[in-house]
Amino acid sequence: MIEIKLDAAAWDGAQDDAQALLEKWLVVPNEQVIKGQTLVTVVMVKATIDIEAPTDGFIQQIFVQNGESFALGTVLATFKKSEISN
Repeated sequence: MIEIKLDAAAWDGAQDDAQALLEKWLVVPNEQVIKGQTLVTVVMVKATIDIEAPTDGFIQQIFVQNGESFALGTVLATFKKSEISN
């Protein structure tokens, strides 16, 4: 299982109590995705950041929903690597 989070580098220069906004999930749980496919879009201050699939697989469970704010280190979802080889 892989935890999907906003990379810590995205928080560089942000205030300690900064929050990001989860703008939109682009996939649903159990939907097969490929490595590099955008999973979710988040907004930080004045930047929009896409989080991509770390490998082929699928989102297992979403913890932060569209329109919700979250802090540094928050797990947005869990991701399971695909066991099927093409």
